[in-house]
Amino acid sequence: MRAESLAAENFLLPNGTFFVELAIFLLVFAVIWLFVVPPIREVLDQREARVTEAADHRRQAREAFAAAEDRYRSALARAHADAARLREQARNEGRAILVANRDHARDRTDEMVATATAELRTQAAAAAARFDTRLDPLAHDLADRVIGGGRR
Repeated sequence: MRAESLAAENFLLPNGTFFVELAIFLLVFAVIWLFVVPPIREVLDQREARVTEAADHRRQAREAFAAAEDRYRSALARAHADAARLREQARNEGRAILVANRDHARDRTDEMVATATAELRTQAAAAAARFDTRLDPLAHDLADRVIGGGRR
């Protein structure tokens, strides 16, 4: 009796309660292992798959961005070259128009000067003829007065 009471009082010696608690623990552990862990693993696997997929998409997006940036830079370089070519073409056309207008203006000015010169010569000739017709009688009259001609 004393040995039994000693065994019952020693907490280091397993008794029936320990085995029942162990059985309950193993049962709970089995339930968790069978019913809780698989969905969690499935979610973790899905998450890892999504992370891998996202990494692939990010890599593809990075490559697409690099390709788009290369296309953008090449298009920008072509646009700059086209703009420079168009500017040069516009300058050349502007110079040609300026030269043509200058030549046209010079021709028009020369034509106007020639017309004005001819008109002035005509007017000068008419004025000279008019003065000749008026000066001749005055000159004769003056000469007669100075010399003392007999008209008066």
